[in-house]
Amino acid sequence: MFRPHRMLSLCTVVLAGFLTACGGAEQQVEDGLGTASAELESAGKKPAMIVYSLKGKVDQDGFVSLGPPSGLGGQVLEGNPKIYARIDYARGPVAAGLFKATKGKIRIVFPFTEHATIMEGEVIMTDEAGNTHKYKAGDSYFIRQGQVILWEVKGKEVIKSFFNTVEAQ
Repeated sequence: MFRPHRMLSLCTVVLAGFLTACGGAEQQVEDGLGTASAELESAGKKPAMIVYSLKGKVDQDGFVSLGPPSGLGGQVLEGNPKIYARIDYARGPVAAGLFKATKGKIRIVFPFTEHATIMEGEVIMTDEAGNTHKYKAGDSYFIRQGQVILWEVKGKEVIKSFFNTVEAQ
């Protein structure tokens, strides 16, 4: 069962990319970088600025598996896609970080409102109206919570930076 409020407790992503509800992912994410800034602040230290750069490869340290796409409200249409996230900031209904998805096609009802920028790879997204766009490194998009999107990664993987919020329903 899809529960947007649980997504918040997971401190996730990423389609994420993408954040919500599967039992085992909650502990994995909270034990990852999602709590790093809170730990630094409680120790009286300010967290360092995080730079997401298109120059060079994305640092993939700290990525954790989010489980199957169905845990975020996704329905796999092709392939065997895997999804991962690194949460660099999470407070209340807001989360930011990196999201990675491997090759495959997913239909997803976006469980949050999101602004994202593709860092590596490419993804083809199609909305309910049939508008299709191929996003590559440097491209950004904005999607509102509840929109239905076909998300298709044709290459090995896509990595995006994201900033999202779960809206009250």
